Amino acid sequence: MSQQMVSAVCALLAAISVATPFVALPPASTKSRCRVFGHYTFLTSQSNLILLAYHGLRLVAPESWLATHAFPLAFALGFGLTIMYYALCHFLEEKAREDKLWIEKGYTLIPIANHLEHGFALPLAVIDALFGGHAGETTFADTRLFVVGYIIFYLILILVNKKLTHEWVYPIFGVAEEKLGQPVGFLVLIVPIVLVYLSLAVLGQRLAG
Repeated sequence: MSQQMVSAVCALLAAISVATPFVALPPASTKSRCRVFGHYTFLTSQSNLILLAYHGLRLVAPESWLATHAFPLAFALGFGLTIMYYALCHFLEEKAREDKLWIEKGYTLIPIANHLEHGFALPLAVIDALFGGHAGETTFADTRLFVVGYIIFYLILILVNKKLTHEWVYPIFGVAEEKLGQPVGFLVLIVPIVLVYLSLAVLGQRLAG
């Protein structure tokens, strides 16, 4: 499979993941914590949009600096998105109850949409790493720049959203805040997240060769 074909397939499936919440899921405005940034309050929606832009750039301008050096971030976001969703969210009773309520209101595609939005990212990350022509293209400096840079951006967004909506995007931040106070509770969650995403980026580089 050629690098161009890999990028085309990845871009197409990433586009489906980006479009899914807008056509098959309840409006983001139904959640008060999303009233400022909409669907892009969530890491999933941002990750899918970044992956679409990345694979699209790999398709139309594969030699560009960004298309080459952003690979560690793309791999980490894609791999992490699928694992974290199915490990931390998909099988929760609370999510099942919420989905059932919305299905009864007419959003009957939710069971399929959950997989379309979250299921493609990991296999596409692996396919891109193995067949996308990334061998020797990036270094750990690229990992630090893109992965740490993006995590800092998203954490700032979380804090801004908390300031504007008075709600944490993810309830676990509230639990940590109650038990440990600020900023300790916030940092206790953030440090492992940073390490996980850095590790995933390095894994992607190893797979690429």
